[in-house]
Amino acid sequence: MQEMNQVPLAISSPANIKEYFSRYILEVKKLSSGSEYNYKRGLKKVSQCMKEMGLVEESIYEIGTIEELDAVWQKLKSDPKFSAMDRTGHRMYSSGFNCYRKFATGDMFHEYSAIDVKTLDTPMKLEKPVKVEYKIWKRSGIMRTQTVALANYACDIDHGHATFTAASTGHQYMEAHHIIPLKLQERFSSSLDVYANLISLCPICHRKIHLGIKEERRLMIDGIYEERKDRLAKCGFILGKEEFEDLFMGV
Repeated sequence: MQEMNQVPLAISSPANIKEYFSRYILEVKKLSSGSEYNYKRGLKKVSQCMKEMGLVEESIYEIGTIEELDAVWQKLKSDPKFSAMDRTGHRMYSSGFNCYRKFATGDMFHEYSAIDVKTLDTPMKLEKPVKVEYKIWKRSGIMRTQTVALANYACDIDHGHATFTAASTGHQYMEAHHIIPLKLQERFSSSLDVYANLISLCPICHRKIHLGIKEERRLMIDGIYEERKDRLAKCGFILGKEEFEDLFMGV
């Protein structure tokens, strides 16, 4: 059980991550439907083996962080039965995992244009919140990683903002931020944990947008609104400027 004073764990929405992975293969990487089928078939077997070993409840898509994903994969690879099956299958299961890991880490996301990634924008199914010691809404650590990679490890408010090199990525440290806060999820019927609702911020801007004086926060919020209003609308969040301001300034 998670302690109240701990940082909430990243808990993925498996169905949404699975859907995004399919769209990523077909619409961003522009691979064939046959490739998409083979990658997902490989991951289906990987998920089955992980479940049999007690590493996941149902599938690989429920794993919420890169660190956990790597740890689970190492345990699976060390299983002789799985390793033999992977060799017999011409490494199709490893290939499926490697493709998914590149997707999950945001590897090469910066090579795609914003237009390519916008093809992923669509309303996603809202899953029930996870109950621990308090209610939180499912959010994906993988999507946070991807958001920063998509911004090429720069701050979406000001690309000139410099931080430091993060040991975990080897790139400039940035943080992913939900534009419409997840604490407001009950007001919406579609999930707020979508690409259109995530931006990359430097730590200063991230703190400022939450804790700065109202007028400075409002300027940041207005800029984000103009840049993201169409993408948010595609995901089911049709908000006027004043409504958007009131939502954000009220939290």
